[in-house]
Amino acid sequence: MTRRVTIRTPLGEQLQFRQLRGSEELSQLFSFDIDLLSEGRDIDPKALLGKTATVEIETEGGGKRYLDGLVTRFGMQGQDHRLYSYHLRLQPWLWVATRRQDFRIFQFKTVPQIVQEVLGRYGYPMQLKLTRAYRAWDYCVQYGESDFDFVSRLLEHEGAYYYFQHASGQHTLVIADDIVAGHEPLPGAAVIPFYPPEKSAVADRENIHAWTLGEEIKSGRYYNDDYDFRKPRSDLSNMRQQPPGHAHDAYEIYEWPGGYVQHGDGEQYARVRLQEGLTGHSVVKGESRHRSLATGYTFTLENYPRGDQNRQYLITGVTYHLHENPRSSSFNSAKPGESLKHNEEQGLFQKFSLTAQPTSLPYTPARKTPKPRTTGPQTAVVVGPAGEEIWTDEYGRIKVQFHWDRLGAMDENSSCWMRVATSWAGSGFGAISIPRIGHEVVVDFLNGDPDYPLVVGCVYNAANMPPWALPGNATQSGIKTKSSKGGAFGDGMKNGAGDANAIRFEDKKGAEQLWLHAQKDQLIEVENDEDHWVGQDRRKTIDRDETNVIHRDRTETVDRNEKITVHGWRTEEVDGDETITIHSNRKERVDHDETISIGDNRDETVGANEDIRIGSNRSKTVGQSEKDRIGTSWNIRVGTMKTETIGMTAMQNVGLAKMVNVGLAYSVNIGGVRSDIVGANWTRTVIGSDSVSVGSDRKASVSGTDSLEVSGALTVKARTITLEAGDEITLRCGSSTVRLTPALIEVLSSLDKLNC
Repeated sequence: MTRRVTIRTPLGEQLQFRQLRGSEELSQLFSFDIDLLSEGRDIDPKALLGKTATVEIETEGGGKRYLDGLVTRFGMQGQDHRLYSYHLRLQPWLWVATRRQDFRIFQFKTVPQIVQEVLGRYGYPMQLKLTRAYRAWDYCVQYGESDFDFVSRLLEHEGAYYYFQHASGQHTLVIADDIVAGHEPLPGAAVIPFYPPEKSAVADRENIHAWTLGEEIKSGRYYNDDYDFRKPRSDLSNMRQQPPGHAHDAYEIYEWPGGYVQHGDGEQYARVRLQEGLTGHSVVKGESRHRSLATGYTFTLENYPRGDQNRQYLITGVTYHLHENPRSSSFNSAKPGESLKHNEEQGLFQKFSLTAQPTSLPYTPARKTPKPRTTGPQTAVVVGPAGEEIWTDEYGRIKVQFHWDRLGAMDENSSCWMRVATSWAGSGFGAISIPRIGHEVVVDFLNGDPDYPLVVGCVYNAANMPPWALPGNATQSGIKTKSSKGGAFGDGMKNGAGDANAIRFEDKKGAEQLWLHAQKDQLIEVENDEDHWVGQDRRKTIDRDETNVIHRDRTETVDRNEKITVHGWRTEEVDGDETITIHSNRKERVDHDETISIGDNRDETVGANEDIRIGSNRSKTVGQSEKDRIGTSWNIRVGTMKTETIGMTAMQNVGLAKMVNVGLAYSVNIGGVRSDIVGANWTRTVIGSDSVSVGSDRKASVSGTDSLEVSGALTVKARTITLEAGDEITLRCGSSTVRLTPALIEVLSSLDKLNC
C-alpha cells in the first residue's frame, strides 16, 4: 500500500500516520495535532516527548515537503479494530521557550543580540534575515517572563517577526523585518493558478479554487513622544502618516512614552508603528489543494478574473487538514463539494486554507505580547566597584542589584544607572543624599515599566540598623552620616568610636535636645543677620585655637558677671580708640610682669583715691617732662631707699606747703649748681648735727635781717675774716658791747677794767 503522508519518529515504523490538523502563522507557534495508529498498546510517552518528529508529504510531481517539530504531547486515545489509536502534538522548538521563565537583565545590547543570547542556549537552528540597524538598549529586563514571551515582545516592539522553514529532521527559526528581503518563493510553486471550484478538480495543476478579499479601516497617522532627563527641553516627538485612502483614514494614534530617548530611534519606531497599524488593511483568504503551501513564502497568483488580484503575495498563515486511511492505498484529494467522510473512506483527505497579503504592502506584527508591569516597588542592594563605598555619576545616580538577579556579580555592572528621587531638586540647588554601596534601597518603576527603575527611598535591615538603638530611642530623629572612605562605625560622639557627621533631635518630654556633630570641620555662612537666643546656660569648649574676625562693630553685654581665664598669653590690639567704663570697682592682678606702652599721650583720672603698692622696685623713665598736680596732699612712703635720676632739669611746684619726712638720713647730691628759692619763709630744724661742706666759694644773700642762734659754741675758722657793715657792727657778750660805725669804735662794759 502506498502512503502519501507519513511520519518519522524515534519509534520508526511503530506509528503510522492517520490524520493531521493544525495551523501555522507568522510570529506564532505552529501546532499540529496528529492521530496515529500502532499495533503496540504500551508505547511509553517518554520515548517521544521532546524528540523530533517529521511529517512527510508527497507533493505534485513526486517531490517532498515536510512539517517538522518537537513532540510536546503524546498519549493513547483508544483502539480501532486491531490497532491502537494515539495522539501526538507537534510544535516548534521555540515552544520549549515557553517552559522557561526568568528574571534577567541585559545591558547595551540590540534586540537581535538579546534574542540570539536567549534562544542560542536552546541549541536549535536559527537564521536572522534583518535589514535594519537596531539601537542598543542601555537596559532591558526579562521580568518574570518566559523566554518565548520575552523574545516575542521585543521582536514585536522592534517590528520584526518570525516563521519556520521545515526540512527533514529539523526546522529553522527565521527572523525577518522586511517583506521582500526576508522571504523566498515557494519551492516549485512560485506561480499558482486560480481555478473556480467547477474546474479545480479536473485541472492538471494544483491550484487555488477559492479566493476572498477584503479591506479594513485602518488609521494612517501615528504620533509618538518621550522624555530624556539628560535633555529635558528636547523635543523628541515624531509624526508619520500614510493614509490608506478611505474615509476616516487620518485618525491619529498617539503613544507616550514611546520607549526611546534618541530622536532618530523615535523616527524608526514611528515608522514601525504606522506599518503595524496598516498591516491587515488588505487581506486575502484562499482554499487550495496545493500541498506545497507554507507560511513565510511568496507566490504569484494568476488566472484570477480580477486582474488586480494577479500579483505576488506573502503567505501569512496556513491551516492544514490531512487524513489518510492506512488500510487503503488510494490517494484522492477532496473535491469541492465532496464530504470528508466520503474521501476518508477512499483513503485520503487534504485541505489547505491560507491567508496572504500583497508583497507591495509592508508587514509588521501586532504587539500582542504584553509587557509585564510591576505591581509595586521592590527593594535592591546598592552596588559598585570593589574597594569603593560610594559609586555615582554626575546626576547622583546609583547602581543596584535586585534580589531576584541570579546572574549579577554585585558590582558596577549589575544594573543601569538609576536616578534617585529626592525631596527637592532644582538647578544647582536642592537636597541630595546618595545611597551608598551595601544600602538597601526601595526601587519603583516609571509607569510600572521594569526597564525604567527609579530609586525612591532607603530601608534598614539586619545588616544596616538605624543610627540610634530602637525602640529605646524612639523619640530621637535626625541624620547621621559615615566618613568615607574607611570611616569607622560607631556613635560618632566626641572622643568616642565612629566617624560621622550627625544632627539629632531628641523629643523626649523634659529632655528635648538638638545635637549637632561635625566629624572634622564645620563651616557656617550667614549672608545677613544671625541671632542666637539661649534661655539658660551656654558652654563652649574649643580644644585648640579660636579666631574671630568682625569687619565692623561689636557689642557685647553681660548683665551680671564675666570671667575670662587665659592660661597662656593674651594680646589685644585696637587700631582706633578704646573706652572702658566700669560702673563699680575694678581689680587687676598681674602675677609676673606688666608692660604698658603708650605711643603718644596718656591721661589718667582717679575720682577719689589711688593706691599703688609695689612689692620690690619701681623704675619710671620720662623722656622729656613730667608734671604732677596734686590738689591737696602728696604722700610718698619709701620703705628703704628712693632714687630719682633726672637727666637735665627737675622742677617741682607746690601750691601751698611741702613736707619731707626722712626716717634716718637725707642726702642730696648735685653735680653742678643748686638754687633754692623760697617765696616766703624757710625754716630748717635739725634735731642732731648740721654739717655743710662747700667745695669752693660760698655766698649767702639775705634781703632782710639774718639771725644765727647757737645754743653751744660757735666757731668760725678762716685764714681771713672780713665783717663789713654799711652802718654799724655790734659785738655783744653779756653786758659788754663793742660797737663800730664809720665814725667811731665804741666799747661799753659794766666792768671797771678793760684789757687791750
